Amino acid sequence: MINSIELLCGAGGLALGLHQVGFSPYALFEWDRDSCENIKSNITAGYDAVKNWNVIQTDVREIDYKRYKGVEFVTGGSPCQPFSLGGKHRVYNDERDMFPEAVRAVRELKPKGFIFENVRGLLRKSFASYFNYIILQLTYPEIIRKKDMDWTEHLVMLECYHTSGIRAGLE
Repeated sequence: MINSIELLCGAGGLALGLHQVGFSPYALFEWDRDSCENIKSNITAGYDAVKNWNVIQTDVREIDYKRYKGVEFVTGGSPCQPFSLGGKHRVYNDERDMFPEAVRAVRELKPKGFIFENVRGLLRKSFASYFNYIILQLTYPEIIRKKDMDWTEHLVMLECYHTSGIRAGLE
């Protein structure tokens, strides 16, 4: 089994699919109480695939990853509302944009790999720069955004690093 943690697990659909291919989540994190209760009901009902799941209701911005060192994979599903066709399209200005937390998890845990569900609206042309920013952050999570920097300045820094030919990466 591949040990993992899952951020923003919702009702556990991604975790269940990953379980079927050999993933064993050490912890699943979700802020929505109803989603957590849904998973816990399935655990109580005795469903074999979820019987050992540790569901933690919390805001992922509050997670201290030190206690999860050694996790091989980080998985999750970022909320779609900041990027949806029907929403306000606030992207990085929407407090529900959880991609920064996905990057933080990868940076701090240094897993062998990560899997994050695609947010379809994120692929819209108007969000291309931000999508590129997310990709570069996940490629080079060790290049941390400074507190006084906005995301576009950090994107420029990441692009310069990417085109420099240096490939140190996470150790």
